Amino acid sequence: MATNWLKSLRCNSNAVADGVTNPKSLSRKTKNPHPLATCRRFDSVKDVVSPFPIYPSSPLPKTPSLKEPKPKPKSRPSPPPPASVVMEVAPPANSLPALEELPVGHSSRRVVEIIFRSSWGRPPFAGEIKMLFRVQHPPRATARFEEYRSAVRAHTAASSAARCAADGNEMMRFHRAPSSASAGGGEVYDAAAWGKAGEGIRTFDGSGGAHASGGGGAGRGAMLLCRVIAGRVRTGSEPESVSLSGFDSLRVGMGELLVFDPRAVLPCFLIIYKI
Repeated sequence: MATNWLKSLRCNSNAVADGVTNPKSLSRKTKNPHPLATCRRFDSVKDVVSPFPIYPSSPLPKTPSLKEPKPKPKSRPSPPPPASVVMEVAPPANSLPALEELPVGHSSRRVVEIIFRSSWGRPPFAGEIKMLFRVQHPPRATARFEEYRSAVRAHTAASSAARCAADGNEMMRFHRAPSSASAGGGEVYDAAAWGKAGEGIRTFDGSGGAHASGGGGAGRGAMLLCRVIAGRVRTGSEPESVSLSGFDSLRVGMGELLVFDPRAVLPCFLIIYKI
């Protein structure tokens, strides 16, 4: 009985229902076949019945994993390093020029040092340049300087002074800085505040003359190298009867030029020296 159940389970497919075979219906002369003999293709039936066939002669094939790969965790970008905070404060309307120190070996500093030493005169400069600054002006100071240049060009256009009509007769000249600049090395007065009303600004074509205008002598001093719009210059050859109203500056002598309008002077470099 158990053998017939085994035959039904192993040989019948989905189309054959489970049943029991009566052993008495078999002929006595016929050998009882092997319970599995009725299966023509045992392997194929077994493959149908078992969804996972067993192959004893070879290992089970590896099936690809159906698991989705775990996504790699996204690396959070590291926060950028904190940038240095620069506080920019707008200067007031009447602010003074700022100073930028030029280190030793700077190209602009080398040029200014050559001009300073070579224009000292006799005896030559025997001191030491301690510091050198570039003067950075507020926009109003530069605009005032250019407005004065335009005014000089306008009233000299009809004259024979071609240099005045071209650029206002601009030149580079020295001016002895106030004593506060030589003491602290950080303060430069606006050119509009130099001198008193009705007085001119003394400028010199050499650094030695500018040093002598402050009394000369040994010690620590400060000097400005300036852009100067000389305009029409009155020289000593003009008769005394000629009014100064038609001129923009006066040549005094010994390399000194007296500029009447403070707008004509724009400091460019501050030189701190010691003799």
